[in-house]
This record gives sequence, structure tokens and C-alpha cells, in this order.
Amino acid sequence: MPREYGWLPSPIDNTTNGLASWHRGWLCPQVTSGNLWYTNTVNEHDTSDLIMRGLIEGGRARVVVATATHAVREMVARHRMIGVPAVALGRTAVAGLLLATLTKDEEQVTLQVLGDGPVGGVTVDARSSGRVRGFVKRPHAMAWEPALASEIRLSVGQAVGRKGVVGVIRDLGLAQNYSGQVAIESGEIDEEVERYLIASEQIDSMIRCEALVDGEGMISAAAGVLVQTLPQAHGAALVEFLRSTVAGPLFSTVLREALAEGRLEPEHIAKATLGQSADGMEVLDRREVQFFCPCTRQRAENTLGMLRPEDLKEMILETNAAEVTCNFCGIQYRFSEAELELIRRRHDKNRPQS
Repeated sequence: MPREYGWLPSPIDNTTNGLASWHRGWLCPQVTSGNLWYTNTVNEHDTSDLIMRGLIEGGRARVVVATATHAVREMVARHRMIGVPAVALGRTAVAGLLLATLTKDEEQVTLQVLGDGPVGGVTVDARSSGRVRGFVKRPHAMAWEPALASEIRLSVGQAVGRKGVVGVIRDLGLAQNYSGQVAIESGEIDEEVERYLIASEQIDSMIRCEALVDGEGMISAAAGVLVQTLPQAHGAALVEFLRSTVAGPLFSTVLREALAEGRLEPEHIAKATLGQSADGMEVLDRREVQFFCPCTRQRAENTLGMLRPEDLKEMILETNAAEVTCNFCGIQYRFSEAELELIRRRHDKNRPQS
């Protein structure tokens, strides 16, 4: 049987209060079950999910609304998730999409919520182009209880945990990325991201994210709204007012009503959420949202090349094959004994001579 490896964007360390290093392509032993990885082709052509950016109150604040129902369904289907873990991933995916719209340039945001709860951690990569992917470390850690479907807003605090960190990396294509983090308090995704924006990036912000599920725990809708002050626009009082009025389960109710009416357009959600504050809203742009994972066989091969030569040799002798699994999309890349030997030889050839 081939040795299996999981392909993660970074080590997830829930045993300390600090983030582990954030090197992409980290390789770790991965035990997979028969129903863990979903390997159907990606639905990249569904354009009903959208991001809208605009201005409200005469430019005193910027507003961003993201709808991501189909993208989130794709993510949870690939990991065969339902219930609370699916909601946690959905809310994090929406938050990541909202965070990736803060600049005019091409931007990639990695959002990690690493708590001490049963799900272990949630990781999302989102791009300003509207592409998003994500995974939960332990997607099947919690059984679905149908009675939870009657709750207006499902709590994910216990699933995520109330100790740990929220970390954000912004990649603007420059020489150095921006990164920041805050300690987890409630474990509720949007509350934690809002605190991050205020404390770490020091931007007055209001963010609400929701992923609704039906009686079977399947995703029925996912959306979010972000309102932020603009420099010298004197919008702090407006954002504070919206934080106090769009509180508790109000956004969940707005999304449920929009779903029932078949009106999941970003403009409708913005007006239903923000009320009179959205009167005269100026829409700046719209963009499509899609699930997308850029993993390739070459990247998987490069990941194997990061192993020590002795580990590759042991793999060849003991198992004659290897599998590298992308934890974001679940696609498995299989390498034969001959391919592993070629990787090992290239590794030896490129290793600096002592």
C-alpha cells in the first residue's frame, strides 16, 4: 500500500498560543479514510456567487457583500462535511473573500482560525479575483443533530474553541507579505475577524458572515457583509452604529429571508442588512466567486522533493509508491517507485556538496 501524505499550506499547531511557521507546501503524514477525499471535477463555471463593492452614506464607508453558496457547497462536498464544521468553513470562506477586497490590486489572503475545539482549525485561501478554497482540519469531528436546524444562528464557538489564534496573511505580490494575528475569544468566526481588523489592521469595521444549513446539515446559503471606514471620511460613528444594530442573529435572519424569497443578490442583501444606511448606495464593481484550487501534479512532486533523501529512500524500499493529497481540494497524486527514484536522484543532484 502506498504511503499517504497530506499537503497543507502550513503546520497547524493547536497546542500553543502562537502560530506555527507559515511555510507553504508543508508535508505531513496523513491517515485518510475511505470517504474523506472527494475527487470529482471542480465546478468552476457557476457564476451565481458574486462579490459587490460599493460606498454608502456619501462615501463615509465602504461596503462589500459576498455571496458564496455554490463555492462553499463545493468545498464541503469535497470533504463530505455537514453541520457545524461545514458552517465554520462556510463562514470562514466568506470572511476570507471579504478580506481579499481591501486593495485595488491583485491580492491573496490566507485566513486561519486555529482553536482548541473539536474541528482543530479552519484554513481558507481567498483571492481578490473571487477564487476561494478551504478546509477544516477535522471535518468529521462533530455529529449532526437535526434539532440544530431550527436555531436562527448556529454557534460554532464550541467547535472552533475559545483558546487559540486567528491569523491573516496578505500577499500583494510584493517582496514581503503582511501578517497579523489576534487571540481567539468567542470562537465565532465573524466576531474574531472583526476584532482582528480593529485590533491588528486598525480599521473600524463591521463584518457579518453566515452559512445556513437545512435539516440534513447541508449548506443552503452562504453570504457576508463588510462595512469599513475610509481614510479621512469620518465614518467611525456610522460603523459603530451598524455594529450595534446589525447584532446577534439579525444577519442570519436577513439571509434566511433572502433565501426564502430567492433574492440572494449582493445589492438586496446589503439593503436588507444596512437599512437606510444603504439608501443611495454607489456600486463600484462586481466580480464572480468560484471555488478554485491551483494544486498540480508538479506542485505535489515538489512537495515530495522537500523530504529528506533518507525518507525518500525508505519510501521506495518499504512501500514502492506514495500518494500526496491536497488538503484543500482532496485530489490525490500518486507516484510510482520509478517516479520516486527520479525525484530522489534530482534531490541528491541539487543538494549542496559539503
